[in-house]
Amino acid sequence: MPFDLSGRRALVTGGGRGIGRAIALALAGAGADVAITSRKPEDVEPVAAEIRAKGRKSLALVLDVRDGTSIRACFERIAREWGTIDILVNNAGTNIPTDLASLEESAGTWSSTRT
Repeated sequence: MPFDLSGRRALVTGGGRGIGRAIALALAGAGADVAITSRKPEDVEPVAAEIRAKGRKSLALVLDVRDGTSIRACFERIAREWGTIDILVNNAGTNIPTDLASLEESAGTWSSTRT
């Protein structure tokens, strides 16, 4: 094992599939307990079950990283059940196709002017 994460707790956003799923399973394989998040509840529980099958603890959490209320609810549950996390993998993302010409820089972020 290249590194030992025994006793560590990780949170992987967007962990229900793809790269996030692979990262979550690798963290569990290294000994970490892993909380998995996704906007889709049906994506997180199967990954959490795979982690539990490795003998690690896992939380399956619904999270929309674009919504403050959702973020607070996620971290409140983690705090109640685990206390803290040691590792954060901020893997969640979104893809909203927009023409480059319709983007404007505002407050350090890019936003679409298209309605």
